Amino acid sequence: MKKLTVRHRLGNGNIKLIERELGQELPNDFKKFIVNNAGLSHYECLFEDNQGNSWEVSQYNQYKDLIGLLREFKEKGLGLKICFAYDPGGWHYCLSFDKETYGEIIVNRWTDYPPEEQFIVIADSFEEFINGLKRSEDI
Repeated sequence: MKKLTVRHRLGNGNIKLIERELGQELPNDFKKFIVNNAGLSHYECLFEDNQGNSWEVSQYNQYKDLIGLLREFKEKGLGLKICFAYDPGGWHYCLSFDKETYGEIIVNRWTDYPPEEQFIVIADSFEEFINGLKRSEDI
């Protein structure tokens, strides 16, 4: 059977709108990742942070959530963060563009935690996070 070519998950117009909302360009590695993986899930979905905590990625966000959550965070005064994925319980994995945590991966624990404990850094960079993802049988 013929193998079909998969389209990019986001187009240049989507990226430009996200960057306009953010007020800056996205890092190239992050941009390439969301263009190819938005809306998908992978077998490599488990991440262990430096504290030994395990985190699970359920799915990567589609365009509407990438831009919608960026806008929502800005409107609520929660900073500049692009929520690119979520866990099985609905917590968001975000790439931070805030001055104090720029480039770090933050989990938005918007349920179960008071506002002052809502965000937690789990990786120093997007590359560290993606490179650290493993399959469950590899842990």
